[in-house]
Amino acid sequence: MIFRNRAAAYLGAGAAGLVATGAFAAPALAANTADLAIKATGTTIAVGAPGKLASVSLLNKSAVDAQRVLVALNISKLDTKLVDIDERGCNTREDGWILCGIEGDTIGAGEDIDWAFPLTRKGTGVGPAGSIEALILHEGTDPDESNNLVSVDVKVEGTGPDLSVVADDVRKAVKVEGGTITPVGDLQAGNTGQLIYSALNQGDQATTGLRISVKLPKGATFAEKEPDCTYNDAMTALTCQYPAVLVPKSQDKDGDKLYAGARFYNLVKVDAGVKPSSLTGGEVTIDPLWKEGTSVSTTTKATTSNLPQNAEGVSDKDVDASDNTDDFSVIVAGKGGSGGGDGGGLPVTGPQAGLIGGIGTAVLLAGGVMFVVARRRRVVLVTPGDEKSAV
Repeated sequence: MIFRNRAAAYLGAGAAGLVATGAFAAPALAANTADLAIKATGTTIAVGAPGKLASVSLLNKSAVDAQRVLVALNISKLDTKLVDIDERGCNTREDGWILCGIEGDTIGAGEDIDWAFPLTRKGTGVGPAGSIEALILHEGTDPDESNNLVSVDVKVEGTGPDLSVVADDVRKAVKVEGGTITPVGDLQAGNTGQLIYSALNQGDQATTGLRISVKLPKGATFAEKEPDCTYNDAMTALTCQYPAVLVPKSQDKDGDKLYAGARFYNLVKVDAGVKPSSLTGGEVTIDPLWKEGTSVSTTTKATTSNLPQNAEGVSDKDVDASDNTDDFSVIVAGKGGSGGGDGGGLPVTGPQAGLIGGIGTAVLLAGGVMFVVARRRRVVLVTPGDEKSAV
């Protein structure tokens, strides 16, 4: 699903050459001055978890598409006896570097892509496991190279739920008819779009519920108020609480009614008069509602019941709170946009802002080796009965 073998050809050298010639020395194959940036989250693994999908956000901060995008991972400082990277789909590691492409090879103007790579536990050791550097490159030049490289510490510590959040950019207009949401073309000023976001529990204990906070970028408002959610007066921010049990990813099994992930949505309206642009500053945060010692056996009934009275939303109890928040943009097209629908309606199941459905691990992770969570290119809504649906 990810195409990386072209990576070395783009650079004209192996990973060692990348380092030797300078970190940002990608060849100028075209007059492309896209401004890319990279941010990293999620590199702490719970003591009782077998590993984790770590992630970086790849941002295009410019008004032009970035083409032939590469991500290079420097694992020379990673303690691979404790934690290692599953590099399948990338070029084979060379001198401590792993060179990877991204799906489609392009990051569109204003887009923010979540790019994930699996970290795997080795043995039962705990504690610091070194660090990983991640570098983003594209053909042409980057006007600001100061944000093209990020370094994160890797460690194995803590016990409890560990939520990772992915929020898709909003870029398609939708219509709601007869209980179905259908994409109808590019999102323009005055249109309504669908914000979709998901959470995955990669920890070693289950949640008893979720607290969700969403902040919209300037120029967009929520289209409706939903039950069990509170909104600010401007309808640009909400907080919701759901009794959603998310078991650890390693405990998500086919055939049961427990899920490691869940996906949500809200309808968002672009203000009239907004010019074609990428509205940035949107943010989704999902924190676990959790009690010390929570296990699967004590939470099986909570999927349909009210939250326990003694449950509290405590973000500091998440094993790795760095990936509990994800940014998103609202991409507003001009009147001359491509238009046309994406085809196929999206089912409305329950409250508009509510839980769309449990997502089985196999669906959310595409078999466990899904290096790229390709925002905007693929949206899969899964109800509890559809755990085996293919991405």
